[in-house]
Amino acid sequence: MPQNFHFVSSQIFKKSTEKVLFTKLNEKFMTSITNRNAQSYDLNAKEWDASMASNVAHLYLEKPAMKKLIPGDLENKSVLCIGVGAGDELSDLIKQNPRRVVGIDISEKLLEIAKNKFPSVEVEKMDMMNMSFPDESFDFVYSSLVFHYSNDWDILLSGIYRIMKKGGHLLFSTHHPDYWGATKSTGNSHTNSRGITLTEHTAILPANIEVVFYNHPNKKSIIDSVEYAGFQIITAIEPQVVKPSMTLGKNEQERYQRLAERNPANPIFLIVLARKS
Repeated sequence: MPQNFHFVSSQIFKKSTEKVLFTKLNEKFMTSITNRNAQSYDLNAKEWDASMASNVAHLYLEKPAMKKLIPGDLENKSVLCIGVGAGDELSDLIKQNPRRVVGIDISEKLLEIAKNKFPSVEVEKMDMMNMSFPDESFDFVYSSLVFHYSNDWDILLSGIYRIMKKGGHLLFSTHHPDYWGATKSTGNSHTNSRGITLTEHTAILPANIEVVFYNHPNKKSIIDSVEYAGFQIITAIEPQVVKPSMTLGKNEQERYQRLAERNPANPIFLIVLARKS
């Protein structure tokens, strides 16, 4: 047997071992970050739920755009909501008469609120990076402003691809990299096995919820990650502010006006609708 065969084999084994070790270390690291975020949401779950009624970025920017992109053929289909939280979007999904709706989240307290609001929905505490559902379980996967809590979208999206049925749709919103890249950075970053580096940031959300999130270098990096997982992009939009259907209070009106002025030039969110081929 040629001598270089043993050398090549040892190098392959070394790289494989290093990759496994790297993956395990990142899983351990991400578990600590996930637990930290979960604790923050648990401590402020009721306040977070209450704050949604006056969150202008959700009410007049992200939610209306997401609602328009929900497929209209979900009757008798199976639906998964990743990061269901307190169940803000569940009413829009239930209206489609799906056969089954499942909501997962890392916050037990938010899941309790969602279950009280929507008893027919199955809820389960589960990390989106390590979902335990069988292959091809869902026709439609919906996720609102959650994916940016992952530091490796290749792992995240491969897991979602696995549990989706062929021809199923994925609809998600996430932080727009250009806007959120300017927020406070921890100085940490994570580079995955494909060489994609995400920077680590912190933010204080409504209800005084402190979170750690990860930011892509640009919009193209997000699109590439979705396509790399095997999805076909149907549309990718930077949602724009819609007009309120009611008179806003003074504070809400001021926040709405600031949002309407800044978002066109520097979009806050990115929404993607994709299909599993």
